[in-house]
This record gives sequence, structure tokens and C-alpha cells, in this order.
Amino acid sequence: MTKTNQKGFTLIEMLVVVAIVGILSSVVVVGLSGARSKARDARRISDVKSIQNYLETNYTAASGYLPDPGTNTCVTGMTGSVDANGCLLDPQSKVYQYTYGGSSQSYKVGIGLENDENNNFSSTICPSAITEVPAYCATSQ
Repeated sequence: MTKTNQKGFTLIEMLVVVAIVGILSSVVVVGLSGARSKARDARRISDVKSIQNYLETNYTAASGYLPDPGTNTCVTGMTGSVDANGCLLDPQSKVYQYTYGGSSQSYKVGIGLENDENNNFSSTICPSAITEVPAYCATSQ
């Protein structure tokens, strides 16, 4: 009687391994979707703070905050992803909303968020075009 050494995996063993890999990969994909939305929200908050810095830096007593309140309801003149009108866009191509707070000496700027963390939505802080909750908004200092 001779023994033959057959090396390799059986079909059952291969199917079990494929099933385990499939389950693990689906768990990872589900976990990453939350991290992606949080990363997009972090970018939005950072962008609002950059917009606020841009507006404060370009403020002049004579003309107030730019851009011109009569022509813009969005932030223009900044580098980044922009639409056909030159309006700054968030990571999912939504426009950052911008309005004057009643005079050229104040402003409101904001964007809707995907997660409730870092939410500071307020009808007094957010531009009227922002109705999404959660949202992140800022006003002149």
C-alpha cells in the first residue's frame, strides 16, 4: 500500500476562506462610510473657518466685507473647487452659503453637515438659505 501526499485545499476549505474574507471586507466598508462622512464634515468646518478668515482679512472700513452683497449669495474669490459662477463648493459639490447680516459690516456663512457632531445650527448665525440640520455656520466677529 502506497500513500500519496496530495497537497492543496479542498473546495470546502476554499469556500470557507472566501466567505470569511467577504464578511470581513463588508464590515470594513461599513465602518469606513462613517469615517468618510466625518472627514467631509471636518473639511466643511475647516472651509467655513478659512472663509471667515478670508472675509476678515479682506475687510475694509469703507466697503465692509467682500464679496458685494448685491451680487453674491456664495463665497467667491477663494481657491478650491468652484462651480460655473465661481462659488466655492464643499466636498460633495454643495455651495457654501453667504449673506450679509443686514449691512456691509457683518456677514453670515455656513454649510449643511452630514453628522450631528460639531453642529452649531442657529437661525441667527446661519444664512437663511441653510435649512439643513445639522449645519455649521459663522458670523462676523
